[in-house]
Amino acid sequence: MRILTTLAFLLSASAASAQILLPDESLGAAQARLSALPERDASQQFALGAVGFLRGIENSLQLRWQHNMAIKDFDLPVLRLPVPPNPEAQPFSPELITLLFQNLRADMATSQAALEAVQGEVSVKIDLTTLWFDINMNDVRDDGEGVMEFAINTMMAPRQAREMPVNLSLSVRFDTADVAWLTAYTHLLSGLSELVIAFDPTEAIATVLSSNQAMMDLRGNTPLENMFDARFGGWVDQFAMVYGALNQQPIAENTRAAHRHFLAMIEQNKVFWAGVEAETDNNLEWIPNANQTAALGFALPEGAAETWQAILGDAEKLLKGELLVSYWRLAPAGGVNLQKLFENPPAVDIVDWVQGAGLLPYLERGPTVSPRNFRQFERLLLGDTLLFALLFN
Repeated sequence: MRILTTLAFLLSASAASAQILLPDESLGAAQARLSALPERDASQQFALGAVGFLRGIENSLQLRWQHNMAIKDFDLPVLRLPVPPNPEAQPFSPELITLLFQNLRADMATSQAALEAVQGEVSVKIDLTTLWFDINMNDVRDDGEGVMEFAINTMMAPRQAREMPVNLSLSVRFDTADVAWLTAYTHLLSGLSELVIAFDPTEAIATVLSSNQAMMDLRGNTPLENMFDARFGGWVDQFAMVYGALNQQPIAENTRAAHRHFLAMIEQNKVFWAGVEAETDNNLEWIPNANQTAALGFALPEGAAETWQAILGDAEKLLKGELLVSYWRLAPAGGVNLQKLFENPPAVDIVDWVQGAGLLPYLERGPTVSPRNFRQFERLLLGDTLLFALLFN
């Protein structure tokens, strides 16, 4: 249930844009209409940026649906979301994963540009249940494509999903501070996209697929003597694809771009939290300050916002090389300089990294990051750490 709530929060947050969306209007139509306005006020400009964010998610779902890219147990943004089967799917090809993240990067850049152009006060009220992804590209809202339906059907067992009400009204008002919140999320997805592109998995995927086909040809019609392949084969193939992608020289241009995006994400979070703290109203708040109430009914424990900002401070110092990641063969004297890893990235060889030879150019003496702030965050949230970490961004 906690994971379902997390996804619902994220999807609804992405949907902040929908001030002008109608229940029967696709995101593509909304984006085209907003883009065509000769002039936009601050709220309309925010709506354009946030629709662009949502369109990035929708475009990734549509590409996967076109090729039946049903990827299980893969904890990357957009890849981990299930898509319905397509009976007339186009063939899958190894380069599609990289293409998906190239497209996502472009969509996030479009969203960022729109959000950066917001001038003035923003006030966007939206019922989250009116939002939907056109996954099967038919310009019609089908069962399971609503944001809330999608979250429920994605994360719950069929019986539980049937018992969940989907006709609720969930209204939230997004304001000026939330511009920075959404901008931070565009930088997060941009940075993750850059890392996937840097470690382009195309060749690794092609190797696994071709080797699997060769082994199937060798086996022919002979029955397998055990169920190992059925139970573990998919996991082994997935691990081989990931390891094959990581164990190659990444593209430094992309890892450096990812580094910039992650720093920009933290900077936007600072702007967001400062804006939240300065608010004096209490009107359907997305993420409230201590004197406000969340529109979705959750309560922030006292000190949670401050502790999260301390975590962001630690992350910023790691990205700038001011703190090091503790390494078992140096602790407590020093560790890994994360900034150097982004600036001049090596191939990820698990054996060399564990032993230390592969990390030696990035190891140095100095203060290492403490888990104290994150542990405090966990204690405050009593089991909902992941939920609020994703909500806060």
